[in-house]
Amino acid sequence: MKIGLALGSGAARGWAHIGIIQALEELGIKIDVVAGCSIGAYVGAAYTSDKLEPLAEWASSLSEWQVLGLMGVGIRKGGLASGFRVFKALEENFCAKSFEELSKPLGVVATDLYSGKEVSFTQGPIPSAVRASCAIPALFPPVAYEGRWLVDGAVVNPVPVNLCRQLGADFVFAVNLSADFRPEVQAQFRQQHESNQRRTNDFFSQSQSFIQRIFGGKFKKDEDIDLDSELESEEMLEAMAENNSNESLQSEQQLTTENSETGNQLELATEELPSGDDLPVKLDLTDSTPSMLGVMSSSLDILQARVTRSRLAGDPPDILIEPQLRDFGIMEFHRAAELIEEGRQSVNRVAEQIKYQLRLT
Repeated sequence: MKIGLALGSGAARGWAHIGIIQALEELGIKIDVVAGCSIGAYVGAAYTSDKLEPLAEWASSLSEWQVLGLMGVGIRKGGLASGFRVFKALEENFCAKSFEELSKPLGVVATDLYSGKEVSFTQGPIPSAVRASCAIPALFPPVAYEGRWLVDGAVVNPVPVNLCRQLGADFVFAVNLSADFRPEVQAQFRQQHESNQRRTNDFFSQSQSFIQRIFGGKFKKDEDIDLDSELESEEMLEAMAENNSNESLQSEQQLTTENSETGNQLELATEELPSGDDLPVKLDLTDSTPSMLGVMSSSLDILQARVTRSRLAGDPPDILIEPQLRDFGIMEFHRAAELIEEGRQSVNRVAEQIKYQLRLT
């Protein structure tokens, strides 16, 4: 019997995949086939290249400022960040050059931006396939491939169970990183999520201001990036960030004051709307205006949760693993150690079910 593992999308939350794989192997489970979407493709490529432990060590060592450098934040066509260094690190340190070199079959999912069709990669160069699968709309630019523009596979298939089966898996584990974004937990999650998004927004505001000061508003193309000298020292970054955060706070207070009347009108309108899944969520709209990244993140969470539920209902896995990740923002890549541990714990919660279904002693 071939065992497959479908690794779902979820940006930074995907570091939990590392802990899940580690815990499954500790239970004596031999994974034969892997399919990944977005960050699931990134981790899956490292795992099938026998580079999971080096990836775990590298991810756990990242600081917030190192994440900033890896993202390549700036104004460019197609996205807010290039992600150049992120994918360069994968290509140089954590994955094989092509699917044919892997120790076990790997499938990667992306989305055709114009047709909306699912695009699956099972052969050819791995780095370009993973980059396409990770191209989160509006964050990373789309990837050109054979006359098509490709974006994040999560748009159509966040947890690619079907691809696992196509690759020959008889028994499939699926990892859903969107479990905490279902309607029944939204009310509890809302306040924590807003706090995470404020931190994420501050992070990008500071970085963009820094880049504007360094380059005078002119941003480098990916191919022109000097990996050794693109960023200054952490001390300089922190000084810039402190100044910018004070400026951002003043601007936000001014915006909140100017829009308070509009906010009250919106709150009245909200009361008249249906509650969706019978879970009314009422916010004090005068407290803060959602940031651009906050809106993008929340929208992606909602989209991903809805599409995931639909796809898993149509093609259910044999065992579904759902880490509890409500406290982690989509850009908190520096929290890898915590995410890896939660991944391990999520496997422990279903360990008895796994042992029973696979007849493990």
